[in-house]
Amino acid sequence: MVQSVNRYRAPEAVAQQIQLSQLIAKQQALVGGESRVARPSDDPKAWLEVANISQFQTNEAAWTNNLGRAETRASQAEASLNTIVSGLIRTRELLLQANSGTISPTDPESLALEVDGLASDFGDALNQRDNYGGQLFGSGPPIRVPISDGRTTVASPNLDTVREGIPVGGGATASLDEIMAATADSIRNGDGADRAAQLTALDGALNRMTQLLTQQGVVRTTLESTRDQLEQSKLSLAGRRSELSDANVTEALTRLQSLMTNLQATQAVYGQISQQNLFDYLR
Repeated sequence: MVQSVNRYRAPEAVAQQIQLSQLIAKQQALVGGESRVARPSDDPKAWLEVANISQFQTNEAAWTNNLGRAETRASQAEASLNTIVSGLIRTRELLLQANSGTISPTDPESLALEVDGLASDFGDALNQRDNYGGQLFGSGPPIRVPISDGRTTVASPNLDTVREGIPVGGGATASLDEIMAATADSIRNGDGADRAAQLTALDGALNRMTQLLTQQGVVRTTLESTRDQLEQSKLSLAGRRSELSDANVTEALTRLQSLMTNLQATQAVYGQISQQNLFDYLR
């Protein structure tokens, strides 16, 4: 019958060597970059906190991506609204020029054609796509983008908010397209009363666009402050995670050297004991 090689060894010495070897392996792993809480058994409380931090960091990474997209859409929307405001101001100038009584008979058509061109520019601005391929001013309810825990934002207004239901005086409303078409027609064919009515309509459109630009300014401010908050949180979470999980390499190296010295001493003592025979014990 084959007997175990440990049958005649001192069990305490063997156990001590095994324990020291395990501790050395742990310190070597720490020196090599392993987390101090790589397993729940290392430190259950710290491991759970690190797991929660990791989940929150994942969420924040997604929010930061959403934030970037929202910032891009907000900037594009603001630029488009500025284009429309500039166009409306120019349209108002053309209408006043047409109503000045100092133009030649051929001028109204030229002025009206310029208004038609501005209306076409408005259509292009409102129908453009964002940098991600989606409609910048979408139809239906505005898209709410998650940007932090429990917070969402609308990066750009929907199409109806920009284009439809603009007050034109007397409790009536019209679309931006209708206002521009009516303005061109009043330049071509209208009289002073028609053009005065269109000035009121254009002022209503300018008021709408100015309100929307103010809202975009609020959105931009919100996005900027949220980005600052996420950046600060990113630093705080990374610092806390490092505090919980990163090994102190200097400390680990010192501990490793001490353990290896102890192991060598234990092995030397065990070697001397294992070489003794019965006569050595009887002396």
